[in-house]
Amino acid sequence: MAVGVAISPVPIIAIVLMLGTPRARSNGPAFALGWVIGLAIAGVVILALASSRAQENGDEPATWASVVKLVFGVLFVLFAARTWRGRPRGDEAAALPKWMQAIDRFEAGKSLAVGVLLSALNPKNLALTIAAAAAIAQVGISTGEEVAALAVFIVLGSLSILAPLAI
Repeated sequence: MAVGVAISPVPIIAIVLMLGTPRARSNGPAFALGWVIGLAIAGVVILALASSRAQENGDEPATWASVVKLVFGVLFVLFAARTWRGRPRGDEAAALPKWMQAIDRFEAGKSLAVGVLLSALNPKNLALTIAAAAAIAQVGISTGEEVAALAVFIVLGSLSILAPLAI
């Protein structure tokens, strides 16, 4: 699931574009920090909710977690079909999002906010984070081990953002 978060093309494009701007030294780290913070906030909230629900069920697998994963799977198939139908035809160029057009005018605060939004509120990343947190909660490990597992998820999910920054 962390690899799915890590290979999100939009944030990778965003960090690469930010690193090519005049404010790269402040915007790049701010975006990366926002990315990590967003994943951490989403992961901690979902893990806390999932852990409390897992404790209520005892040793039984949580049905709600499987239902949530199934619902997100169906939603993604529908979203993929809609995106496929709306793709550019022939030589038609795809429109660049307005925030990407303005990326060279970003300051550190806006870069941080975009990092948080792209990591925590992106539907694909949110679904993968929910699935990861639910999977961690279902294992039945201690809170410290859950936090460590979530930290590994966040680090792995952030590698594609941190690598260009390090380079």
